[in-house]
Amino acid sequence: MKITAQLALSQMKVNKKRTIAGIFAIALATSLITTVMCFVTSANKMLTDFLGSDYGEYGGAYSLMLAIPALLLGLLIAAMSITVISNIFSASANKRIQEFGILKCVGATGRQIRASVIYESLWLSLTAIPLGLIAGTILGYISVKFTGHFISDINDAAKEIIMRPFTFSLPFHISVWTYLFAGVFSFCIVLFSAYRPAKKVGKFTAIQCVKGIGAGTVLKEIQVKDSFIQKIFGCESAIAYKNMKRNKYGYKTTMRALSLGILLFLLTGGLSGQAKEFQEWMTPKSKEMMVDYSSNYDIEVNAKTGKEERKISRPVTSDQYNEITQKLEKYGIDVYGVGADTFTYNALLDKNTLTEDMLQVPNFSDDNGETRTEIVSVDDVLYKKLCDRAGAEYGSILLLNTYQYNDNGEYVSIKPFKDDVTQISLINAANEKNTLTIGGILEQSDLKEYGFGEMTPYPVRIVVPDADARSFDWFSMPSDEDDYTEYARSVMDEYFPLVAEDSYVEQGYTVRIARTDAMIKMLNIAIVLAEIVMYGFVILLILMGFISVISTLTTNIRIRSREFAVLKSVGMTNKSLCRMLYSESIFCVLNALVPGVILGIAIPFLINLSIRKAFPVLYHIPWAALFGGIFVLIGIVFFITRTEIHKLRDKSIIDEIRMDIV
Repeated sequence: MKITAQLALSQMKVNKKRTIAGIFAIALATSLITTVMCFVTSANKMLTDFLGSDYGEYGGAYSLMLAIPALLLGLLIAAMSITVISNIFSASANKRIQEFGILKCVGATGRQIRASVIYESLWLSLTAIPLGLIAGTILGYISVKFTGHFISDINDAAKEIIMRPFTFSLPFHISVWTYLFAGVFSFCIVLFSAYRPAKKVGKFTAIQCVKGIGAGTVLKEIQVKDSFIQKIFGCESAIAYKNMKRNKYGYKTTMRALSLGILLFLLTGGLSGQAKEFQEWMTPKSKEMMVDYSSNYDIEVNAKTGKEERKISRPVTSDQYNEITQKLEKYGIDVYGVGADTFTYNALLDKNTLTEDMLQVPNFSDDNGETRTEIVSVDDVLYKKLCDRAGAEYGSILLLNTYQYNDNGEYVSIKPFKDDVTQISLINAANEKNTLTIGGILEQSDLKEYGFGEMTPYPVRIVVPDADARSFDWFSMPSDEDDYTEYARSVMDEYFPLVAEDSYVEQGYTVRIARTDAMIKMLNIAIVLAEIVMYGFVILLILMGFISVISTLTTNIRIRSREFAVLKSVGMTNKSLCRMLYSESIFCVLNALVPGVILGIAIPFLINLSIRKAFPVLYHIPWAALFGGIFVLIGIVFFITRTEIHKLRDKSIIDEIRMDIV
């Protein structure tokens, strides 16, 4: 065995506390990445069992769904792990700096000094990585089983929505690649973390090491402007500020860990806030039962005009949806139906008929001057009610004069048309025009039925009697939902039987029976699951970061015990020394807060920029997470500093001034 390897091993035996801290940090990093890999391999097993080995038609999308979260978590784990483990090796190198000086005096080279630190990382890895793999497997098993419980809830909710058999589960699955990737990943992190402090101490001369210069000490003379701090906070704070500047690399890892901590607080708070707003927006105001029919469609290009044309495979006719409405009502409840065709027509709008609010809507028409249009179909009974509300004759065409849209994250509701509008011109993909005479106008307050919805991407919505529809929904409030579901299923089987495993693709249509809030139930389960997983990893990452903070602060104070003894010998009191160390803690936290807060606000805000384009969800600064995180960080830093100060008070000035080589 090489002498440098023997030296590293002996130091690990002597400095047991630091060795235990290193093993714990490396094992924790390894266990976290192993847990992530357990999730990836288990999710891959679930998808391959359900969709096939290539994930089916949307294999690329599903692969990204697995790869992107795993990559983001891997980067976060790597960043925090490097910060923590590198800090431990820096502390070890600083503690042994005088030992390195003696070794250089007797002929050791900088390369051998670096090798000693690297060998220490190798010895730690031999113990810590296997422990981390074992702990990660246990944690992964618990996490996957816990997640599987929520997957089962989603599965049950899906069965309420989809009529055909639909079963999937999340099994715990690992492979040799799980351990190989996690082990190699952790080993690379350890080597990278150890190399930087090893490289620094290898460059110091023997005399610099003997003097006790730390690995993060700035060797060149620097000018520190501290007059303002001295006037405001006193000379102790000025000394603390100078110490921070002169030993900025020694505090760098602590500040990085604190920055990552506040970043994680703000990131989770910001994302959770957006998820909560999204849930509130998605939650329906009604809990009616819904029987839904939806037809497939084919996209073609019109040979005459070159426009994109969507052909509905199996539209539901007015005779069909009226008959189904009547049969569903035989169950003994009130049923109303609302359907739509959004593919056949666009509108050519006369701007003189539009309100000022509508004219301010960005891009409400395309390059051809056409506006997206929804032809609304309703059953006969509901149609009569709508005519009465609009004061129109039976058989009239009704205009829904309401438009709700998402304006870059903000929910906006306007009236698109003036009250005197009488005609609207429609055009199809073949450029065939059709001018409709408006017989009545309905405002948002007139649309009491849930089926009309509140937000739609179609500025023009017209109720046309006896119109075919691509999709149609029947709404009701039965007292026994399970019994009604069986009855409705039998009715729909008469008109639209499901004889294929994937009816939407193979038969051209699909039928679903569920409560209107069933989809949001699935979404809520998925969001809660994502939040639990996210909080779990964040807590572990913050725990790892606090280990780094504890290690750095305690080491920075302990290795400066001789410096403190000298200050005491020239008249500095214990009270002044405490003020100086507390000031260093405050400066450390303040320096960490700036990048942490900026990134913690910027990252979820940037994520929100893409979310707000599709949903009316804005980013709000999570003030509770911000102030809570600051309070926690300050409390931890002050607690560590106070603990180390109490240890210094009982030490002899003479003993501390002596050169004590570990």
